[in-house]
Amino acid sequence: DRFDVLYFETLNLKAMQRLWGRKVSDLGFRSFLQILEWVAQKKGKVVAYIDRWFPSSKTCSGCGYVLDELDLSVRRWRCPSCGSENDRDENAAINIKQVG
Repeated sequence: DRFDVLYFETLNLKAMQRLWGRKVSDLGFRSFLQILEWVAQKKGKVVAYIDRWFPSSKTCSGCGYVLDELDLSVRRWRCPSCGSENDRDENAAINIKQVG
């Protein structure tokens, strides 16, 4: 079954909190992941995490080119290597699945 493993990035929540303040803490992301792991285990699924430092948003999911910089405000970018247009979040999700 293609949904036997759920892949997630391990996020640096302390750094995100410094950047965005209490909004990040209020999300209770760690609690969410703990509940998700518990439910996955009950259903015979696995929750796996990729390396926190993998550049999932900056890596072109088409050709693997890695941008030097990608500002958080940039939601779409064109790969200078293969020319594909990447949506930041969709591209990251594809890369997370590929790395996982």
